[in-house]
Amino acid sequence: MVLGRPIYDSHGKMIFDSGTRLDDDSLTSLAACAVGEILIEDWRVTDVPAGPVFAPEIEAQATLALRQLITESRISKRIDSGLLEQVTRPIYMMTRSLYPEVIGEPNVAGCMSLEDYDYVQPVRAAGLSLLMGKVANCSMLKLAELGIAAVLMNIGYVLMPPEILAKSGLLTEDEFQEIKKHPRIGYELLNRCSHLGPEVAEAVLQHHERCNGSGYPSGLKNGEISFFAKVIAIADTYYTLVSRRSYRKNVMPNEAIEYIMAYSGEIFDSELVQLFARQVPLYPSGVPVKLSTGEIGIVTDSNIGHVGRPVVRICYDKNITQLGETYDLDLSRKEYQNITVVEVMDY
Repeated sequence: MVLGRPIYDSHGKMIFDSGTRLDDDSLTSLAACAVGEILIEDWRVTDVPAGPVFAPEIEAQATLALRQLITESRISKRIDSGLLEQVTRPIYMMTRSLYPEVIGEPNVAGCMSLEDYDYVQPVRAAGLSLLMGKVANCSMLKLAELGIAAVLMNIGYVLMPPEILAKSGLLTEDEFQEIKKHPRIGYELLNRCSHLGPEVAEAVLQHHERCNGSGYPSGLKNGEISFFAKVIAIADTYYTLVSRRSYRKNVMPNEAIEYIMAYSGEIFDSELVQLFARQVPLYPSGVPVKLSTGEIGIVTDSNIGHVGRPVVRICYDKNITQLGETYDLDLSRKEYQNITVVEVMDY
């Protein structure tokens, strides 16, 4: 197997470049760095672009900057303006990359490293928040503020008891009540940063509020919750579900999407869930799937906007015999409406 695109670790360092042929040593390195997703070259889909919306190196820069900000803030008990600027800079770069139009697909993979989760997950959530905000016609300035709010949503954890944050396994009720203070702590920390817009701190305060009033810290409902916070709530939940945690395994991306859709209008804003479902593909390009016909193929176009109806390049017939000549089925077309994806073979 040969890598189709470069892989970066959570420190912003390239582990392997595209074109690297994988062997026992490289696989060991990938496992040690808890890499959750790789793109492999495949002669059957050489014509298929499978590029991410955001350049991996820019995401890695944001992750590294967030790590430095959190580490220093835990020691100083405040937000350093210089380190904060280092976090916001790649977010502005990610924002500009969405103009004049969005090119590529969002990274649907979560964080597989328990040690890096606090730094990787917010950056992934920021990227998805930016994508949703762009589709919702936010101005470029508001879009950048949305991304900054998302990447800083958990900054309140820097003043949380370290023994609770480091605990493996489920929290006790008392510990959970303590954790629920982090949005308000984050709000207070960011309110002291005069160069951040008020909507950023407000979104951090409200990102765990839910439309039915079941969230925290204030139990707000529907229109009482800011637009930014509603967007971040969806992005945060998605990347939490697809990431590995100490108390559970990660779920598949399509399962996380279905979970969020199931709670549309109840805990998540229904209009934003529709935006989310149309922007995050159930079946991204490059993923092998099995169809209800028994055939197996590779997704060549996620058909963003047509939920769960990708274009699939059929590589194996229903008897699992490899075809000498592949062909494409566009499941969004009327003549194929009775064919469905029944299994994701591998993410």
